[in-house]
Amino acid sequence: MTELYLIRHAEAEGNVFRRLHGQYNSRITPNGQKQIAALEQRFRDVVIDAVYASDLYRTCRTAEAIYVPKGLELHKEPRFRELNCGIWEDLPFGWLAMFDRERNRTFSFDPQNWSVEEGETFPVYTGRFLEALEEIVRRHEGQTVAIFSHGMVMRGILQRLFFPEEKELGHAENTAVTKLLWDGKGYTLECLNDASHITHEISTLGKQLWWRKGDKKDFNLWFRDRQSEDSAFLAQQGFGETDDLRIAMLKDRPVGALAIQDQDAEALTVAHIGLIEEERGKGLSAQLLGEAVSRARKMGKTHLRLPEGEFCPAAKALFGTYGFQGGTLDLRIE
Repeated sequence: MTELYLIRHAEAEGNVFRRLHGQYNSRITPNGQKQIAALEQRFRDVVIDAVYASDLYRTCRTAEAIYVPKGLELHKEPRFRELNCGIWEDLPFGWLAMFDRERNRTFSFDPQNWSVEEGETFPVYTGRFLEALEEIVRRHEGQTVAIFSHGMVMRGILQRLFFPEEKELGHAENTAVTKLLWDGKGYTLECLNDASHITHEISTLGKQLWWRKGDKKDFNLWFRDRQSEDSAFLAQQGFGETDDLRIAMLKDRPVGALAIQDQDAEALTVAHIGLIEEERGKGLSAQLLGEAVSRARKMGKTHLRLPEGEFCPAAKALFGTYGFQGGTLDLRIE
């Protein structure tokens, strides 16, 4: 009997910035580092013979929870990547809900029938994953293998293998563990998306509403350039006329803004970040920071920088939570 542990990566930028990161290569958050430590403790006494991961950074970094303490080699396998989201890559979920609503719903609740331009379809991304999985079970017959991959592609292969008629298969917590057994003829599902090693304090899904049934939902933003009618709103929020601005939109109304300055070949400066008072305290500030990270990477920057001066306590807490050190956030993928 061959044992397979399928493990989702730890909390990454897209999970908290509320952006669609398929094969977009993103970093693990500071909270994700805590999840990795918890995963390491879970597997401390579990014998593992081999470790595989998709070649994206967030899975390779998460895999360190097992292959480093056990002194194993990490095998990078591109076929275990998340699905390619085509023209949707790095778009905010708020934009998808506002401007591509039907396909956005299909993506979450009927992935077998989802497709977008330049993206992979269900048969393609589940097919490549299962092809690699079959090679591994034959290579490691009778052994125990850990495979680090991504939420949607693993959800797809589980649907294909075990729940072909189930359209609303649950979503996995970051670092959740699914265990399969291979007997030489087929797969048996032993446990599904177990995240018992994750406490509420470091949970990702536990702090989000989008996956729950019911009327309560998360607030997801989208962003646009400043328009002439924004002047009064921006002045009220303390933004200057000369700032390079991105307006944060909640459905059809502006709720905040991000001011950035391009003064450095390597870094983009966050000059001002803010939400209107009634939208504060809902976790939306992380999405403004995510827009800054996205803009910086698209401009070829390796760092985000804060200007000298004082930010409000809430902004300081935001920057600390997401990894700024000495007023700088390193955006490089190592």
